[in-house]
Amino acid sequence: MRAVTLSIPLPEPSPGLRFASATLSRSAGEGLQIAGLGAAVCLLLGLVLFAAPAFAADPAKCAPSSLVLWGDGQHDDTAALNAWLRGEAVVWGQSGEPVGPVVAGRTFLLSQAVYAPGGSGRTLERFRFLWPERHETVTGDALATGGDPDAPPAGTNIRITGGDRGEGVAVEAPDPVPSAHGDPPKCLIS
Repeated sequence: MRAVTLSIPLPEPSPGLRFASATLSRSAGEGLQIAGLGAAVCLLLGLVLFAAPAFAADPAKCAPSSLVLWGDGQHDDTAALNAWLRGEAVVWGQSGEPVGPVVAGRTFLLSQAVYAPGGSGRTLERFRFLWPERHETVTGDALATGGDPDAPPAGTNIRITGGDRGEGVAVEAPDPVPSAHGDPPKCLIS
């Protein structure tokens, strides 16, 4: 019998791919990097799509909006001053702190009328109102709304320059609509 030798070629191991290590050939590594990047993008997109609704409507994460009162004669204080005089919460623009029941020594730049209803417990001391477009200035030693909603506010030494006749006097006005404190807080939405 003759011995037959069969020569079966064995595959040569790839110089860049070893099972026992993390070494990859350049072309294989690039393919895995691209596949890994695609998987990471899909994972991130999935997290954003499924987690975003849980955070977007959570009212506990939203801060209530605040009106800002400056009292520096440079910023329009019309809305914030009217709200404060009605007894609503307002914050100082310089510090973010709540404005207390008494404001003293401030100048307010205004663009519309200011209404001081009786009964809100607010007092302005040594104040100045400026309406530059109307060339009108109102100064006073004190303006107190008092605690009685049926009584007019009390003014001390109120002086009006450039205003129309009849301004700065108490007038009968309808009762203000109470603010809806049950409204949901304002949230920033992008």
